[in-house]
Amino acid sequence: MKRYIYTLCVILVGSSCLLSCFSDKEQEVVVYQETTITNMQLTAVNRKIHTTTAKGKDTTYVKKLTTFPKFSIDHANGKIFNTDSLPSDCDLSHVLVSLTASNRTGTLFIKAKENDDLIFYSSVDSIDFTSPREIRAYNTDGKLYKSYQVTVNKHQAATGKLIWEERPVNEFPTKQAEEEAKWEKIVKEAGLKTFIGAARKEAYAYSNDGKLMVSRDNGSIWIEDDLDSDPSLLPLDIFDFVSYPMATDSEDDYVLMIGNMTDDLSSSFWRKIVEDSKFGIIGEWTYMPIESYNLYTLPAAPKALVYFNHAVLAFCVVDGIYESRDGGITWKNYPELYVLPNKDGDLLNFEVTTDNGYLWFKDLDEGKVWRGHILEK
Repeated sequence: MKRYIYTLCVILVGSSCLLSCFSDKEQEVVVYQETTITNMQLTAVNRKIHTTTAKGKDTTYVKKLTTFPKFSIDHANGKIFNTDSLPSDCDLSHVLVSLTASNRTGTLFIKAKENDDLIFYSSVDSIDFTSPREIRAYNTDGKLYKSYQVTVNKHQAATGKLIWEERPVNEFPTKQAEEEAKWEKIVKEAGLKTFIGAARKEAYAYSNDGKLMVSRDNGSIWIEDDLDSDPSLLPLDIFDFVSYPMATDSEDDYVLMIGNMTDDLSSSFWRKIVEDSKFGIIGEWTYMPIESYNLYTLPAAPKALVYFNHAVLAFCVVDGIYESRDGGITWKNYPELYVLPNKDGDLLNFEVTTDNGYLWFKDLDEGKVWRGHILEK
């Protein structure tokens, strides 16, 4: 019995050796020449938040970045970068990234900052991106590689400020202009004089005899709207309009109109609350006089009004941007927060609108477009 077992073991070992030899001779190693990075995204970035304690002491704490920008890959020039910059308080010295290469690309390496050493890329090892870094994608036998210069951009300004980035002219949003053009056509066909603006449930226009008209059925029927004060206080010629959902009830709209009265060009402020029609409550326009004790007033009628960053912004020709967080009663100018993208220009010929959380500014004289946003705190 032992002899049979011994013989069987010899046969099995011999067969294994023969198969191994045949396998080594027949196996072919395929080398692929691809050296392509197809995607990069950030997975972990720390922010150093500066704050002040209740006792007035400056302190910092670490917070994880929650929203990551998309990265663009310029294969022709070997560059990887983000166009939407990170907040200025991001710590770029310890960043985790996810790099994806094509299926036939070999190994990825990161060139050291201080010398020519190559460090094997790992998604769990942090990388110092305080300056651009070279990342190499090698082919499968390690003889060929493509070099990418990777730059992680962050804002240089402190958080809480309005930051502008110049964008291509064709990116300027057209929804607001198209909506206004639609209503201007409706108003003209209805025989009215001037389109004022539209909330979600109402639209407003001036009649040829200076009456403030309202339509609640998309422009089919227009009737005179209710005012709480003398119609002579209405801004007939130079005015601007903004409407936005109320914080207390998102189904209701807060409507604000500011302009100059024709008699003495003094500013005129009117507001209206458009409540949900299911309750059967129809609001009226309320005149907002400028009280003598109010130290924070708008110096002149704005050239444009927009609702942005939970506040109404007034773009004034001479004094720049003013902000109101109480529905147009008080206005404050924060030159350290709200700055114009064209500092050397003026506010005589421009368009401004909001879209997807951004503030958009178009200089009609220079034909340039800027996209603005507030850096998160």
